[in-house]
Amino acid sequence: MSPTLTGSSSTIRGSVGGCDEPVMDPSALVDEPARHLRLAGTRNMRDIGGYPAAGGRRTRWRTLLRTDALDALPTASQARLLDLGLRQVIDLRWPFELAELPSVFASSGAVRYRSIPLLDNPPAPAEGLPHIYRRMLDERGGELAAVVRALLEDDALPAIIGCAGGIDRTGVTIALILTAIGVPPEVVATDYALSAACFATDGIDAGLDDWRAGTVEVNCLPEYMASTLEHLDLKHEGAASLLHRHGVGPADLAELVERLTMPLD
Repeated sequence: MSPTLTGSSSTIRGSVGGCDEPVMDPSALVDEPARHLRLAGTRNMRDIGGYPAAGGRRTRWRTLLRTDALDALPTASQARLLDLGLRQVIDLRWPFELAELPSVFASSGAVRYRSIPLLDNPPAPAEGLPHIYRRMLDERGGELAAVVRALLEDDALPAIIGCAGGIDRTGVTIALILTAIGVPPEVVATDYALSAACFATDGIDAGLDDWRAGTVEVNCLPEYMASTLEHLDLKHEGAASLLHRHGVGPADLAELVERLTMPLD
């Protein structure tokens, strides 16, 4: 059975080992130490591990992370990521952002750094976030496929995918990847919405002095991503079809599933 949101507590339920039992409580996800990596220099670094996937599988921990910008990451935080085995950083920010606030890994000799700008420039706010997310799918399929291909390279994982806040560009990219490997849409939308909780704290331990400092109210309702995934199905016939049109074939997706998920047993 595909997971669904049930009850006032929004507990996601699904079939695990043949039993209908709760598999995830969205309200507790961000408080799980394994998920939200509270590293100095970041507010929104999260692990996408532990999510239910198709075929009785679950996403691997410490394999793919999502984050806000890595321009202010102190040496100790960099060392912690390297200790986790970090091999690749994929930066979705625009060129002017990279010039103004370069990633600390941009010239790293230990980590592969790749810039894949997801849009050419900031979209008009009047468009609304769901519209902007749909534009990313409609107009930047090539870039999204390039992210997937980067994850399929030799020695490509563990990897981090990020943008300025780790919310919008990162949200769409991670949502496409999770959908492609069989994570249910309700779980994908919940993962996207966790950014609000990450930014809702005082953020004092992050040690930042930019817009991310202090309590930040971010607009990332789960229904924004839910409608984006509906658009993905209706217009593009799903994640696999969109990626296939841009050179990521069935064998590539099978390899992606193997790299990012593992059997429950």
